[in-house]
Amino acid sequence: MRSKIIITVILIASLIQCDQSPTTLDEEPYLGDSGETTFSMEISRFEFDYLSQQFFFSVEVTSPLAIEEVVYNLGIFGSSYLLLNDLGQGDDILIGDGRYDGGWILPDSMSTYVDSLWTLEVIVRDDASNSLAKFKTLQPERPAPPVIGAASHLDTLTLLASGLVLDTLTLEVSHPAGLDEIRDVSMMSLKPDGTYANGGQPIPLYDDGGSVIFYSFEGIDFTSGDSLANDGVYSLLLALAPNNLSGVYHWTFNSRSWLGIEAIPVLDSIVVLPAGSLSPSHSQDVELSGVFK
Repeated sequence: MRSKIIITVILIASLIQCDQSPTTLDEEPYLGDSGETTFSMEISRFEFDYLSQQFFFSVEVTSPLAIEEVVYNLGIFGSSYLLLNDLGQGDDILIGDGRYDGGWILPDSMSTYVDSLWTLEVIVRDDASNSLAKFKTLQPERPAPPVIGAASHLDTLTLLASGLVLDTLTLEVSHPAGLDEIRDVSMMSLKPDGTYANGGQPIPLYDDGGSVIFYSFEGIDFTSGDSLANDGVYSLLLALAPNNLSGVYHWTFNSRSWLGIEAIPVLDSIVVLPAGSLSPSHSQDVELSGVFK
């Protein structure tokens, strides 16, 4: 009897020391490390570039089987799906890295919807007809435009029978993200005869501190008239020759950021009165392009 007890104890001890193999009675069967690659897909990038008006996105795919196709649909309900590739072609960067890069240019007809909520849908299928689908949304934040303040200049100028009439136009322009975001500031000048000055082209205003000489007249060098560079005050020297038209000049001021976002235009005007007496022997025909020509 005693020997049976000893044998039983030895058997129990040996079972405790040995690794147990799981049975089907376990709540979670032990699968071990199979080393198999899972079938998965993730949208790792989805963004919008305002300068190029283009969406960019990337899809990371892993699969134990060959991938049959990766397709996407962006923002147009009911439209056909477009293919992505991992061949280093088109918008894809590297060949066979499991990353499918894509791009989609926003059509001009949809530009007003740029700050809407956009949905990117991606579907991946392997060669055994297994498929995965993912969605990701993006609402681009429309960049802020420059802000144009009021223009400062004389309301009325009177032509001279001889010589130039001068004044300096100044315009304060700002941007919520700083002055470096301002690409340019310009104006359109509608003359009293219904035509635009400067051949119909925008007339630039300058924040250059008057460092550039634009033209010379009777030995005098004329600059933009700007007094301090890079302070957000844009200037333009107004020079009226005796042969300029009298009447009302209507001005429209514009500004753009580097992303091409335009400010709300600001309107203004100036009245140019004729000279009190014009003598042919003293009148000068001075050709100055810009605001009044």
